[in-house]
Amino acid sequence: MTAPPSADDPAPGAVVDEVVQTVTARLAELQPYLDEAERLRAILAASGAAQGSDATPSAAPASSATTRRGQGANKSAILALIAERPGVTAADIARTSGMKRTVVASTVSRLKRTGELVAEGRGVRLPG
Repeated sequence: MTAPPSADDPAPGAVVDEVVQTVTARLAELQPYLDEAERLRAILAASGAAQGSDATPSAAPASSATTRRGQGANKSAILALIAERPGVTAADIARTSGMKRTVVASTVSRLKRTGELVAEGRGVRLPG
């Protein structure tokens, strides 16, 4: 048996509002961590693809379909790395990600031309 509501009990709508505010504040607090996790996943995906293609030598040459990454994968991994380490050079990105230096250099050049990256010292960073 439950006790009848007292004058001190909050209204049901007030409880829901408080829960919504608490959840919204917590999500805002966690957002930087969620963003970082997404960037790290992109880096792992890029480095895993690079390591996987070198880790298993095959007797027959691999077709380009099996060694190519998905469309936009290089760009995503490069941008994620630059977001983590503003001012990083193309050579450092290539070493960290396992991508070929020429691929990184051409992608970085294109991203600079389109304004998605800006020069910073010898390296690059995201604009803004």
